[in-house]
Amino acid sequence: MKARPLIFSASIGQGHQQAAKALYNELEKKGYYPKVIDTFYQLSPLLHHCIVKSYLNLLKLGPSVWRKIYFNSEKQPYFLYIDRFSTLFTERLHKLISEENVPFIISTHPFVTPFLTTLKKKKNMNIPIYNVITDFLLHPAYLREGIDRYFTADPTTLHFAKKNNYPVDRFCLTGIPVPPHPAFSSTKAKSRENLQLDENKKIVLIAGGGIGLAKYAKVIHALEQCKEELMIICMTGTNAKATRKIENYKSKHTLKVIPFTDRFLDYLRASDVVISKSGGLTMSEALICETPIIIYKPVPGHEEHNAQFLVEKGAAVKVQHDEELPLIIKRVLFQKKLSEEMRHSARKIKRPTAAEEIIEQILLAMEQQKQAVR
Repeated sequence: MKARPLIFSASIGQGHQQAAKALYNELEKKGYYPKVIDTFYQLSPLLHHCIVKSYLNLLKLGPSVWRKIYFNSEKQPYFLYIDRFSTLFTERLHKLISEENVPFIISTHPFVTPFLTTLKKKKNMNIPIYNVITDFLLHPAYLREGIDRYFTADPTTLHFAKKNNYPVDRFCLTGIPVPPHPAFSSTKAKSRENLQLDENKKIVLIAGGGIGLAKYAKVIHALEQCKEELMIICMTGTNAKATRKIENYKSKHTLKVIPFTDRFLDYLRASDVVISKSGGLTMSEALICETPIIIYKPVPGHEEHNAQFLVEKGAAVKVQHDEELPLIIKRVLFQKKLSEEMRHSARKIKRPTAAEEIIEQILLAMEQQKQAVR
């Protein structure tokens, strides 16, 4: 049987799937036959539906609850309940793996990783498991004994490892893997030409991720205070309700609504600023495009950590209160020095070759293990 590395992800938003795709591409280049598994859907469509529905409802209806769980679990191991729950699916998960010739396993989702490490322990598996972190800062909930190595964008891994009494050599600083795209090497002018966008207007991109979680109306309302006519591009993903609402919105600016599209990165590269929550993959893509970032209404917990990292590095500014939004947007759009400083900061911390580095590290570890056995 051909060696088939398995990449376990979860279609809860698009970010983790995009990371899996980036790793898949690199493994194919190396001559492997990788397979991406949408974990919860493969185990049980009902399980997948319940997890997605519960997570989205929690973010919409009780974000403060999720925030409390996330930050309290830095001190209390609430996340270990996932490990107990995962035992219900050990046999099904084992079947997925045992059907293939698997040299190693990669996880790109923190909810999935405990399922894999529980399986490894229960079945006494000796297959290496690698955890790719798709946020900018580490969290104790990611830590499991069954993980052979973590790939992260967090530059404070030494401090994190010592604080959590965890071996520092398990961490590898690579950045967040993003699939390659022509937009990354394009110019703003070329991207606008390809998209037939006005080269003389300031373009504001409002990004809500694959499921369109953004406060589009609030941002558009804030932009009414800008005297200069702008082009506002709303990326609404699969959120049909948001699409309809924006299409009926009356504005002095030019509004362009883009539902789910494979040209998101072209629009991102063409824009003068992106206003978004701070999902790891979207932020990584914005850094590679060197597009100034305004972080607005991040998901509590992990995205607040992402925002903290990007603001401290100078690649983003964060809106703390709604009334600040118009002023911050105008500063980033029209203060040339600020936008240039943000692009320079992005240039320093972007990691466009993260996927390649991760796969090289995994294959090197595999080769060293083979040599040790000989």
